[in-house]
Amino acid sequence: MNESGMNGNGASAMHASLQAVFAQEACERMTRALACLDQGPEMCDYDVVHQEFDSLHGGARTVDQAWLERNTRVIAGYARFLRSLGRGRAGHPVPGAAHALLREAVAEMVRHCRRLGTAGQGFDDPPDARVSGLLNDLERLVLRADSAAGEPPPTLLVVDDSATSRLLFRIYLPAELGYTVLEAEDAEGAVSQALASHPRAIFLDYNMPGEDGVAIARRIRAAGVASALILLTANVQETVLDSARAAGFAGVLEKPVTRDKFINVLQSLK
Repeated sequence: MNESGMNGNGASAMHASLQAVFAQEACERMTRALACLDQGPEMCDYDVVHQEFDSLHGGARTVDQAWLERNTRVIAGYARFLRSLGRGRAGHPVPGAAHALLREAVAEMVRHCRRLGTAGQGFDDPPDARVSGLLNDLERLVLRADSAAGEPPPTLLVVDDSATSRLLFRIYLPAELGYTVLEAEDAEGAVSQALASHPRAIFLDYNMPGEDGVAIARRIRAAGVASALILLTANVQETVLDSARAAGFAGVLEKPVTRDKFINVLQSLK
């Protein structure tokens, strides 16, 4: 066997070994989280659920498991949301129903992990659509409850062609702030959503297909929307920042977005 073949086989074996170790860790962490959720919404330690899935999120990224990275991020975010309800929003109408949906989503992931076994074979394959369906039901439940609670909650509009980037805003947003997150993936959707909701702030990605975020902001302003404008960009060159300031942007949220960066920008809007 030539040297390149040996190196290729060695890399494959290392990847398989890493995946097997991670598969075992994933099963153990999910099982611990499920045990907490099995205690019910009154007794569940949501900090444990959040920590287990937050750790899994980092591991899933390391072994390049996109489906697991996505689901663990969402579940960790909803665990944090339910924790915040118990620490100051006890009158919120969703904890029991939301807990049940979250618990069933985690149970489905545990069952999927156990079917694969600790060898990690087939770990690239996501679970069936039931997990995504449960998480979508959970999102709809939370949005309906916020809408029915009385006074409409303040809104944020996130304009980004990446669904993953938009999802980060829902995950990082502290539930106790009471915001509802709206989304748009293109210029037409951005203008339509801005006119319909007049959000507290609009976060616009600079690198958008067709029109960039600054051009979209000018259309929103021309339509008579006075929301605070925040530019999302990894390109912090002065020419970009100058064009944003000229278009009336109140600030910049530099990519990659982190929870601390996002919260700092929110606090600057007060």
